[in-house]
Amino acid sequence: MLSDHNAEVLEFLRAQVRGKGVDEETATAAVKRRYQRVRTLHLNSHPGKQQTVWKNAELRRRQSRRVRLRARRTKVVMTDERELWRSVTVDMMSDEESENEDHLVIRTPRWRPKQLDRLVKVLDCRIEQRKAPTLMTRVNGPPSTRKPPTDVDVEHLVDPQFRD
Repeated sequence: MLSDHNAEVLEFLRAQVRGKGVDEETATAAVKRRYQRVRTLHLNSHPGKQQTVWKNAELRRRQSRRVRLRARRTKVVMTDERELWRSVTVDMMSDEESENEDHLVIRTPRWRPKQLDRLVKVLDCRIEQRKAPTLMTRVNGPPSTRKPPTDVDVEHLVDPQFRD
């Protein structure tokens, strides 16, 4: 809910862009994004928050590849595969490490069920068929040592035979 002051500021800005070829909704969305960014920077600037800020930045950096990977795979999911794929989270995507400049080593989570592993391989094949060749070759490596996610309900997507 907007405060009276924020509502006035938004209305003032809308009035400024009216008739100038700028979409009011786009301008409003940009103002809200900017406000959230400034607010986040302010809240994170407090001395006691530095450790949390660094931790969150590292998490976002690590997860950004997995987010893109899940989005790429989602684009090639067929209708009959959507049921299983719907509950898959970014935490379930494989890890990649560059061993050298020639290839990336793919490390599948050990706890991911075989059914999901098979689906991921099918999706990756579809992606490979659609895209231009890349400079880096992807090769399978040893399983990832990463633990299953604990903050989401994915019990049904963790291999029942997995043991820590």
